[in-house]
Amino acid sequence: MIEAKAVIGKNFGDEGKGQTVDWLCRGRHVLVVRHNGGAQAGHTVTDGGFRFVFHQLGSGSHQGCPVFWSRSFLPDLLKLGEEAEAFASLDHPAIVYADPDCACTTVYDVLLNSLTEQLRDKKRHGSCGMGIFETVLRTRDTPYALFLHEFEGTDEEKIVGKLRNIRENYTKPRLENLKQEYPGQFACPEIAGWIDLIYDENVLYNTAAEMCENFRKYVRLIKWRDIAEMYDTVIFENAQGLMLDWDNEAYAPHLTASNTGLQNVENLLEELEQSEHRAAPCPLEVIYVSRTYVTRHGAGRLDHECAKEEINPQMEDRTNVPNPWQGALRYARHPEGDAFFEYMQKDLKVLKRPFTAALRLTHLDETQGKIIFSDQGRSMEAFCKYCRTKAPGLLKTIYTDLQQRQETIYLN
Repeated sequence: MIEAKAVIGKNFGDEGKGQTVDWLCRGRHVLVVRHNGGAQAGHTVTDGGFRFVFHQLGSGSHQGCPVFWSRSFLPDLLKLGEEAEAFASLDHPAIVYADPDCACTTVYDVLLNSLTEQLRDKKRHGSCGMGIFETVLRTRDTPYALFLHEFEGTDEEKIVGKLRNIRENYTKPRLENLKQEYPGQFACPEIAGWIDLIYDENVLYNTAAEMCENFRKYVRLIKWRDIAEMYDTVIFENAQGLMLDWDNEAYAPHLTASNTGLQNVENLLEELEQSEHRAAPCPLEVIYVSRTYVTRHGAGRLDHECAKEEINPQMEDRTNVPNPWQGALRYARHPEGDAFFEYMQKDLKVLKRPFTAALRLTHLDETQGKIIFSDQGRSMEAFCKYCRTKAPGLLKTIYTDLQQRQETIYLN
């Protein structure tokens, strides 16, 4: 029976999922599965002098563990080349295994996404402009979907034709809708610049060439059930954070266009079990990851928000630097009481299989080992008691990461 683990960000992302996946992969040959979002992820792994931010490659790559894109992942072949080459220069070449039915992000999704966020001005959603939402919208309109299997054995001219069809018959009508939604704004130079890129023939041809080249160099197509049979252990690497899930209406519209929790994981495991006619469902260990405080990059609700200086004025996040799309990283304290456990409890209800739930705490060095709540900071001992009292039986284990020294605490 396969050993399955899911690594999920508890909050709004940037919790330490990449470092957690790398830790789980050390000394093991496992398959890392990317199944939500796309190139907008930024999972940082550090190991001595090695530091890399993974976007589409799996965070187990430094440990030599391959990555598989399931069909709910949205690859950006244009951006893949830069990441793969940068990783190879530090470590070793990367090969991506992928489901043939992955829907690809195109340059037109990225341009539309960036343009729309620019038009929103002070009412931005906090998007990083990587085209995920636009890809989902376009792929629903199936004549304009572009799947990975369309790159296999094809030539650049066919991909040029696909991209031209998307541009002429999908992207341009979307532009007309945006003109009606934001009248009078299309004349400004910043907006005109995005539109020029959409119409640019060089962008069309260069994009097609790079997408084809990166597919040939880095991607190997294989069905989920076929690759899963080759591994005893599978680690599902979720992107973004649980509270950014597309179905989390309490935080709309500042969400990501994907399921960030266990829904995709459950679907993939069910599919595997059905194809193998298994009598019993595969058990799953779910590892929720959180800093000892909360962060959010981008606009939207953030309860118990505070200045960085109130947590630790010296701490620095090298991955989430200020940028025009999402601004500066924001900070907050954890909510106390039931609210701390609420989203984990909701997420676990998706599962139809035996499971254990754990919490991995990161960035303890920045808070002197305390977990920062809205009412007070709690030591690890006090926090464990807090978990047993407030949510008895929910968490089996707490994993801590203090300057890459790991500790395991069993709660029950």
